[in-house]
Amino acid sequence: MRRALASLLFVLLATTGVRAAEPGAKILRHEGKWESGYGAKFYNVVGALENTSGHALRYVKVRIEALDGDGKVLGSTDTYNESAEVLSAPEVDPQKMLASGKVKPLAAGAEERFRGGFMADEFPAVKGHRVSVVETPAAP
Repeated sequence: MRRALASLLFVLLATTGVRAAEPGAKILRHEGKWESGYGAKFYNVVGALENTSGHALRYVKVRIEALDGDGKVLGSTDTYNESAEVLSAPEVDPQKMLASGKVKPLAAGAEERFRGGFMADEFPAVKGHRVSVVETPAAP
């Protein structure tokens, strides 16, 4: 039955010309933990991703969701691969920064780190997190 459904889905997609969305990058690993520094407490998430698109990417946008003990989403933050993390700075205009050429594209097959987190005063009940790839535009 499973094989028949998979075959049917393949035929439907092939005949309608619709392709399944490909994320262009995958999360390889990530971990999160509570940390303290400079008088602040925060839940810090660090990880690594890989460009699986087959071509260079302008950046990889990653969403980190803060979860409570029951797995309910408390909030989220978006971040970028290490070479493009300047795009998440509030004082930076992402379009101007990309146009300036100062953001190095992520080569096909390349791996890079990412990081992000949540302040304890905003999300004190964080018990875990979830990470997903949000956006992977091709490099010009």
